[in-house]
Amino acid sequence: MTTLPKIEFGTDGIRGVAGEYPLDPSTVLRIGRAVGAWLRTKTDMPQVLVGRDTRISGNLLLHTLAAGLLSEGVDVVDRGVISTPGIAYLTHLHAFDMGIVISASHNPAEQNGIKLFGADGFKLDDAAEEAIEGLIETLDANAPARTSGEFISYHERPSQYEIDLQEALAFGDLEDLRLVLDCANGAAYEIAPDAFERAGCEKMITLNNEPDGFNINVEAGSEHVRRDRSALVSVVRAYKADLGIAFDGDADRIVLVTPEGMLVDGDHLLGILATEYKAAGKLNGDTVVATDMSNSGLEHYLAAQGISLSRTKVGDRYVMERLREKGFTLGGEQAGHIIVLENSLTAGDGIYAGLLVASLVARNKREGGPTLHELATAIPRYPQVIASAHLHARIDLKSVDGLDALTQATLAGFGGKGRVNLRFSGTEPNLLRAMVEGGPETTLQEVIDRALALCGMVAKATHTEHPKIDIVDCVTGEPIKVG
Repeated sequence: MTTLPKIEFGTDGIRGVAGEYPLDPSTVLRIGRAVGAWLRTKTDMPQVLVGRDTRISGNLLLHTLAAGLLSEGVDVVDRGVISTPGIAYLTHLHAFDMGIVISASHNPAEQNGIKLFGADGFKLDDAAEEAIEGLIETLDANAPARTSGEFISYHERPSQYEIDLQEALAFGDLEDLRLVLDCANGAAYEIAPDAFERAGCEKMITLNNEPDGFNINVEAGSEHVRRDRSALVSVVRAYKADLGIAFDGDADRIVLVTPEGMLVDGDHLLGILATEYKAAGKLNGDTVVATDMSNSGLEHYLAAQGISLSRTKVGDRYVMERLREKGFTLGGEQAGHIIVLENSLTAGDGIYAGLLVASLVARNKREGGPTLHELATAIPRYPQVIASAHLHARIDLKSVDGLDALTQATLAGFGGKGRVNLRFSGTEPNLLRAMVEGGPETTLQEVIDRALALCGMVAKATHTEHPKIDIVDCVTGEPIKVG
């Protein structure tokens, strides 16, 4: 008999292909019961708020998970389709004992996931997740129900979260701004257009806002635009818009494009917002938090503005932990997670970040200030790629013979000014991520060659012959053909 792997919460919850382990019905039921049993150790009458993105599998997972929760005496309030940060915000605002989001974020439509937020609206800490993991392993999903909770559907809009998004208009309303939104056929498809319209944007085109359960993130949304921004740029130019904004499937990520065709990613946004927040006296500690993936060009730009960059491991949860620990205001990831700890926000929020930047662009348009393109191009970027190698298995990278020596030789070849980050993805199985960044004098081809060499060494250690390796230029967002 094949032993199934232990269910663990990754950097962004439990992920997988919907209908397959660990997201098959019997396992999801067990997960629901385990979460419910854990909640019952905290309070006698727990209440949980649940939301989801637009995937066709969302209803199956919602009701199966709810069955487990209900059987442990937990009341379940279904909020319907809503963004991840929306559930985080409403969980804390309305004093729920937990918030649950059913989503696989930017991943393909056939995948899905379960992520948990505590009563404070922040992601559960490691200790809580480990306790629930233990219960998943030991709990009998076929045991008689403890009691029955109540299931409540509450889909009225707008929610208080949607109303409170207007707090993001720090630089004024969006009157006279021309805008294009790409909603990824995901959770933002109604919330985002409504938020920008309420903010005063009357000249707006919305793309990819007709979800059918299968088209979420399909040639749409932030991850697609990072790889190929041509379609969004074309609409921006045809409409003579000031910018285009693309969300991911659960609307916690964002990237932008300018009419000039430039991709504006998380690094750009951190640099732009940090400068504005510091000028307004709102950047606590004059520090921005980012991960090891952020380009050193951002770090050098911020230093010139008198702002420090504090780096964490890859994952928005680690950025959030640093922000909360140190009392900082602003952090995020190059991929587009932007976290602003103000106005009771408890998660990275693509719509909030989009409103912030749009408000800034609108102000500058009124006052003759710099365009988004001018603001972004002021932030230098050094040659940087991310190589994603599809391997047969995971391996402890510290055990790969010669890998450390190759890493050190790579850095030496860049004159000691580059960076290397090797890790396995927290959301996709057996996927090695190799970030390689050169210095100011390094060529892009040198960076590509080094990334391929590092991936090749790990592939050999996992007995993966001729692995598929996808490489993306982090500076432009465009894929790089190899081989």
